[in-house]
Amino acid sequence: MMEPIPGDPVVLRRTGQRYNETATAIRAAVSNLEEIAQPGAMVSLALDRVRSDASRLAREISGAERRYAETGEALVQFAAALEGAQGEADRAIRDADDASADEHDASARERSLRTQQRGLGAEATPSEATALERSILGVSADADRFAAAAGAARQRHAEAVADRDRAAQVAIERIRDVVDGSDLNDSFWDNLWGGIGEFLDAVGEVLLAIIEAVIAVIVAVVVAVLVVIAAVLVLVAAIVLLGLAVITLLVVAAIAIAALVVLILAAAVLAFIAVALIAGLLVVTVALVLVVTAALAMLLATVVSLAALILSSPLFWALVFATVTFLGVVLAWRVAIEIFAPTPAVDEFEPDENDRDSLNAWEDANAQDSMDSLDDFIAAEGFADTMGGESQTVVDIKRIEGDPPRYVVTLPSTQDWQAAGVFFGEDMNGDGAVNDLDTNIVLRLFPEVRTQYERAVMEAMHQAGIGPNDPVLLVGFSQGGIMAGHLAANRSEAFNFQGVIAYGAPIDDMAIPPKTEVVSLQHEGDIVHQLDLTSRPPNTDSWSTYSEAVPDGMNPTTGQPYSAQPHNNAAYQQTAEDLLTADPTIDDGFAEFFGDVVGQEQYAFHE
Repeated sequence: MMEPIPGDPVVLRRTGQRYNETATAIRAAVSNLEEIAQPGAMVSLALDRVRSDASRLAREISGAERRYAETGEALVQFAAALEGAQGEADRAIRDADDASADEHDASARERSLRTQQRGLGAEATPSEATALERSILGVSADADRFAAAAGAARQRHAEAVADRDRAAQVAIERIRDVVDGSDLNDSFWDNLWGGIGEFLDAVGEVLLAIIEAVIAVIVAVVVAVLVVIAAVLVLVAAIVLLGLAVITLLVVAAIAIAALVVLILAAAVLAFIAVALIAGLLVVTVALVLVVTAALAMLLATVVSLAALILSSPLFWALVFATVTFLGVVLAWRVAIEIFAPTPAVDEFEPDENDRDSLNAWEDANAQDSMDSLDDFIAAEGFADTMGGESQTVVDIKRIEGDPPRYVVTLPSTQDWQAAGVFFGEDMNGDGAVNDLDTNIVLRLFPEVRTQYERAVMEAMHQAGIGPNDPVLLVGFSQGGIMAGHLAANRSEAFNFQGVIAYGAPIDDMAIPPKTEVVSLQHEGDIVHQLDLTSRPPNTDSWSTYSEAVPDGMNPTTGQPYSAQPHNNAAYQQTAEDLLTADPTIDDGFAEFFGDVVGQEQYAFHE
């Protein structure tokens, strides 16, 4: 069976152009460095060193220019070849389908005429029999001609695929030649020892910071002790002055000598006691500082020794290399599956009467005869998740009254965790729903790749009759929110995406155009929306993010407190209701999608 040739020439051409732009920038940098390296009138050791470094750096990076230029040109030429092969393959498929249909009609006509010929009676005239035989021969010749046309179309399709493969091999050889011939590739041990050096530098900086902190503490203690000693000395000086005054007064009042002696002795005793206490405190403080410093030094020495032992072990680096290689192979394998897997067959969803949860969700979804608020859209998301489960993906599409028609497309969240399902108490499902773990990985790491999930959603929208200019609101939770943001950011040329409602989804870093109204709900404690490793964007006229605490109360679907499951559709529905109670205007941006539901379909597909 002939299939369209997969691949995206636009992405390839754009990538090749970026490589060419990088090569141009490298050429400019080399030119600037060569100008710096030219001898000048000013002479000094510093300037000579700058010129020498500039000359050496120009030689080193000039080798990268050819790599980027050759790679960019190879990608651009392959993009053109791929685009031509795809066009020829599409035309061949259409021609083959038309020829096969014509051949089928001609064969059916031939069978009908032969049946008519066998039914001729003895009363039939020779002219009637001759005319019928002539018609049979003509129809048979047409069938043969249409069959030949279908065969020729299939041959054209095979040649288009071969052209694509030849162009890909040429691009691969060009890129491999320029990469293998470059002297810019660092060896494994260069990278290894460079990493070890950086690590030891970081450890040295940490040790220096700790030593500086300890010295700061010691200095602070010494300063405090000196202040106390100074206060005591001031007190002693005051006592001495008081004694001199008393001696002076003795000349005048001998009767006060005894009392003054007692006061002097008492002051001396107090001063002695104060000095002894201060000295004792100083000794104890210094001892504690020395003990803590020694303990920290021993701890750091132990950590450094263990780190050096581990980092110097070939077994450790072999394990690291093996682990990284394994993860890279697994990631490449899963991405390749998404790239080369055919688009799933998309059909209207038919609930299984033996699956009560799915059937009830289907009935609840179809009972939504109007959409009037933010929490209505979130409720529809929960129904879509339950209808599909992990065995299939179900996309709910509702048509809202109005002219032109407006559509609400609800995208389900991750239901099939594949091999990772064992960590969630589920089966290791490798097929079933396409809203699975693979799609999560590809959507976040390789947004240019058209996943099975994306292709099937686009097909469902086509089957629902959504035109390129019809307003569309995308609703999604978790992976459904990622898909909603991804479509609005990367496929706005295919459909008129007027709004996105995403919750519990990492979309903060997506470049969604300002024409699309975005509302993002995030729960504190929900780590899923933080997986993009990006801080929440500032609110604008077209983008509003609500970071809210998990609501109080019990989750009716699980019987547990909402706080126990912050990443849950029912919890976010409760948050939406609370936000609307506090501010009924937060969903005014989606007012054009409010109204009666005049048509709705659910579309199902699976791997």
